[in-house]
Parts: sequence; structure tokens; C-alpha cells
Amino acid sequence: MKKKLLHCAMEKEAIQIAKKLGLSKVGEKLYSSDNISMLISGIGKQKTAIEIVKYLENNAKPDLIINIGYAGSSNEQVGTWVSIAKCYNLEWEIPGEEKYSMDVGNQNLITVNSIKNLPCYSAEGFVTESDIKEDVIFDMELHSLAIICDMYDIKLASLKKVSDNLSIKDYYKNIDMKEVMELESCTDFLAELESKV
Repeated sequence: MKKKLLHCAMEKEAIQIAKKLGLSKVGEKLYSSDNISMLISGIGKQKTAIEIVKYLENNAKPDLIINIGYAGSSNEQVGTWVSIAKCYNLEWEIPGEEKYSMDVGNQNLITVNSIKNLPCYSAEGFVTESDIKEDVIFDMELHSLAIICDMYDIKLASLKKVSDNLSIKDYYKNIDMKEVMELESCTDFLAELESKV
């Protein structure tokens, strides 16, 4: 059985999933059971990089890391799940040479076939406007995970639940917020991701 590490930025994201999977809290930021662990890093690329590297220094290398959490979008319906196909660093730009891509962290991610696959741009803060025209997802952690997975040769997947949308005003109107904020339904996709490793 393959060893999986789930990653969430926030405790409120992780606790629902941990309960559904029967994971027990084994540390301040870690839940675990058999071949699956879940790490809570804190919000942002730097905190994520630090906590993931600390985990890898002290634990067996997982076969797969799965990032799970809320994310913004350019045009996706609030409350829907998206599988991330590729990720980029939103702030990375060398004028006339490179934009969004770096030497590492640009690999293709393992995806779920039954939901939309989109690219994700990781930012240092909440994205409230963008000149990116295609359908994309915005988060604050994934690209640092991708860099580390490149460095340690670990497969990576990411499941994002759309919590806001740049193209629609009043997008929370007439929406059941409980449905938008639940994350335990991500467990429906875990078997498919594991089968692709």
C-alpha cells in the first residue's frame, strides 16, 4: 500500500478530512493512521515549504503528497472541486525572460479525471484581480510544494474547492455556505489519485 501525505494549510481544513479518514492527532500539526498522514503547515508558500521539509527530514518519504484546500478562481463556480494539472508562482517574473515559471516546480501533477483539471497560480496573498484570461485557480501554498516534490522526487496532486470567484459579483448570494466550506468530500477522489502513482 502506497504511503500518502495529505497537506492542508489550516486546521479547519484538515480536521474534517482527518475525521472522515479516521486519522488520529499525533502532534501539533500532524494526523496519522497506517499509510496516510496529514500535515497542517499554516498559510503561505514559506510556511508550507518549511513544514514539508521538516516532515521529510523526520519521516519516511511518501509516495504521493496531496495538497487539499480552499482556493480562488478566475471563473469557476463557487463550491466545486477542481483537480490541479500544473502550478506556477504568480509573483515570479523576470522581465523579457520568464513569467510564472521557475527551473523547478513546474511538473505535471497527478489529476482526477471526473472533475475539471486546471492550472493553479500560487500567490503571496489573496488574489482579488488578475490579467490572466483563461480559467485558473489561485492559492497560497501549492507552488512551494511542487518545488519540494521536484527536489525530493515525490509525486504531487492537488484538490481545490473553489471558495471565491473573480468574475462574479455577490457570488455568495443564494449559496449554501455549509456546502461550499465542507472538504471531506475530497476523500472521494483519493483512491483514483493513489491508483495513478
